[in-house]
Amino acid sequence: MSGAYAEFFQRTFGHPPRDWQARLGDDERCRDRLLRIPTGFGKTAGVTLAWLHHRVARKDPSWPTRLVLVLPMRVLVEQTLASVRSWLERAGLAHEVGVHLLMGGADAGPFHLAPEKPAILVGTLDMVLSRALMRGFAAARGRWPIDFGLLHQDALWVLDEVQLMDVGLATSAQLAAFRTGDAERSLRPTHSWWMSATLQPRWLATVDHAPQLPALEHGLLSIPAAERAGGLFDVRKAVRLRPDLATPKEVAALAVESVTPGALTLVIANTVDRAREIHEGVLASLTEGKGAAKRLRPDAPDVRLVHSRFRPHERAAWDFLRGDAKVPAEGRLIVATQVVEAGVDISSVQLLTDLAPWPSIVQRIGRCARYAGEAGTVTVVGTPGAKLVGPYDEADLAASATALAALGSDAGPASLENFEEKLSEEQRATLYRYEPLHVLRRVDLDELFDTSPDLSGGDIDPSRFIRSGDDRDVTVVWRELGAVVRRDLGAVVRRDLGATNEARRLSRVDCPLPARDELLRLPIGDARKWLGGVERAYAFDYLEGAWKLLKGSRDLQRLHPGSLVLVPSTAGGYSVTAGFDAKSKEAVPEVAHAIPGAAELASEVDDDESLSAAQWKSIATHGRETAEEARRIAAALGLSRDLGRLLELSARWHDAGKAHEVFQSAISEKARSAAGEIAAGHDLAKAPSGAWVRGAYETAGRPGFRHELASLLALFELLRRAHPLHEALLGPHRETFAILGEPLDESPATDAIDAGLPIAAELVALDAGELNLVAWLVGTHHGKVRCALAGTPKDQKHAPEEGRIHGVRDGDPIAPLALAGIDGADHMLPAVELALDLATLGVGRRYGASWVERVEALRSRHGVFVLAYLEALLRAADVVASQREGVLV
Repeated sequence: MSGAYAEFFQRTFGHPPRDWQARLGDDERCRDRLLRIPTGFGKTAGVTLAWLHHRVARKDPSWPTRLVLVLPMRVLVEQTLASVRSWLERAGLAHEVGVHLLMGGADAGPFHLAPEKPAILVGTLDMVLSRALMRGFAAARGRWPIDFGLLHQDALWVLDEVQLMDVGLATSAQLAAFRTGDAERSLRPTHSWWMSATLQPRWLATVDHAPQLPALEHGLLSIPAAERAGGLFDVRKAVRLRPDLATPKEVAALAVESVTPGALTLVIANTVDRAREIHEGVLASLTEGKGAAKRLRPDAPDVRLVHSRFRPHERAAWDFLRGDAKVPAEGRLIVATQVVEAGVDISSVQLLTDLAPWPSIVQRIGRCARYAGEAGTVTVVGTPGAKLVGPYDEADLAASATALAALGSDAGPASLENFEEKLSEEQRATLYRYEPLHVLRRVDLDELFDTSPDLSGGDIDPSRFIRSGDDRDVTVVWRELGAVVRRDLGAVVRRDLGATNEARRLSRVDCPLPARDELLRLPIGDARKWLGGVERAYAFDYLEGAWKLLKGSRDLQRLHPGSLVLVPSTAGGYSVTAGFDAKSKEAVPEVAHAIPGAAELASEVDDDESLSAAQWKSIATHGRETAEEARRIAAALGLSRDLGRLLELSARWHDAGKAHEVFQSAISEKARSAAGEIAAGHDLAKAPSGAWVRGAYETAGRPGFRHELASLLALFELLRRAHPLHEALLGPHRETFAILGEPLDESPATDAIDAGLPIAAELVALDAGELNLVAWLVGTHHGKVRCALAGTPKDQKHAPEEGRIHGVRDGDPIAPLALAGIDGADHMLPAVELALDLATLGVGRRYGASWVERVEALRSRHGVFVLAYLEALLRAADVVASQREGVLV
């Protein structure tokens, strides 16, 4: 085994594996792990290639299908993404493994459409964790359950640089504990690997995860003392302590003095504002002349500013952060913040850093003399009380200063490892203090599982389980609002918004959601303060699918982490060379952006049916094709035959509600006539993009209409008419009604149908648990009908007296239609009237248990992870089937 993996690693990485990498790759068993590996020793390559070898090259199904690389900062994500793609190319596996980005504004790509195929997801902590908490930041509501399911089943989480993950680290441990508790009902393996140069096992000793910690500590992977010789372990880094220097001007002067021709000098400041001041001081000292003649001296080094408040569009040009970047003869001086302290593959000769907590100091030291054969100098400036605290606690800075004094004159890898081993438990606890403000509990996760918004459109905010304090971001995009590109029935046109420039609402069609390169993330406190002085700004409302004008301080306070804010380019607030600058009044250049596709539009709002735009197909045809895709996916994943059968049945039923007259009215009669007989029926599931009537649901007086709720209710009504005393309906409740003095009439109902009718017989043959699961998948497959059936804000706004739910009204008829049967043939569903009795709490006389009670039974039987995973599988089958070529049959 060792030879096979070593050969694979050599071919893919270009060098033989280090001893620790070989030990990891030689282990065929995938399980939760801790990795404590020094900076520069190939952690990312070690974990990625181990997964790639076992899951893809060896095709071992006991390893998860998805590798999820979780990083604390965007710059690490971008760097890791490039490395992963290069390794896949060298391994010859690029065609077998999808690579996807989970980052604000990024298009994650169609990984959710192929849940059975190996994929690597690379994402920031907030984007991954928010999705794992069923509230994906900058993701449409309809995508929340899909991402949740695919992250908690069949996934290997690798959390890198965990010392930077704040409360998110505790959340990752709790989620791992919950998955372990659900292991017996899990459908596919999911594991977590935590790694860092300064990893402390006790960081993961959360209330529910603590019992698992002894086994994790026993298997902790590190580099033993006997292997700490040669190569990087011979590198020496001189340490200088300068507590006398504190002001940005003083640090700038020292930085200029430290510049070495042909080499990199790196300055790391604790805050963005401080980094900008140091950068300005550096430029001032390197400038000569006055007025129009002012310029950098001819012998000046290349000076760069790096921090988190730049758009990806500008960061894409930062080739100077690559490990192989050529340094000019005059030298290069980079002034940066914490964004470079972990994982960034640069190596400086001179490193100047503000005093910071010990884990950060160790990571920053890793940016100096990073490669074998190099040497460098690390200078630490400031004292705990010298206004360098920034986001840090003074006690942590004091502990770090004490440790630096004890470390001595060298901070090379060998010296750091030896220093670490000599620490007492008390010293270790002081240097690596970790006290998360919030700890996710199971009850919190269960509450987050229900994504139904409240009547104001609000949601539970998971931010307290991801980041603490002000380190929670909103996302800002600048657009030229005078003229926009819009998508109009499949065509792209330009529209002048001059007349509506002061509008209180901009549609997502007139102003599409932004791409990753356009976005700037700002701490929510800074964003509110700046936006308070901006003439006009909009926040995107995912419920309405539109940009809504922010009107005053009250609306600004309602912004939450993950909010998406649009401002006109003329608002200023950003410089392409300095990043976010609240004082800047210059127009911000707009970044070119794409027009969203049907999938993105359909997920954004309640009543969008963009995914129904395809070639003409009947409900029966689309159901049959979706069932075929569901069968294929289930087989590829090795799911049980029974589960595959229920997925298929759900697939054949999922669009039955499209026979509702409200849905059918959204397909224009003109388009039907032009298409001829193929489009004449009123049982269509799909129609070309040009056939849809914009605003049809509003015109019909049913805003927010959801066809999948109609499908769910039709299923229950058919079963009631075939077998009202079925164990999934009234069967278990005879005694209850008898006690209440309301005995059930067991004589055949006047609207009874033959229980042997093929389309009904399948439902009758199910037990209660199976019926509930099929109903769940049918009703929730778009992620918008959830754990409680209740009127939405649109229902309450437009017709509160009717008691509608997702635009469906009690007594709505569904005309007879054909549905695909288990035998592949079409079978007729008789006409039914939809009833909203499931929404009533308690036991009803029509269907028995309420929807809430059924969902609770499902959660108890399957767990939230499996339920969401099955939703994701059905949704994948649905979308892939929608994309199939072919026409109505």
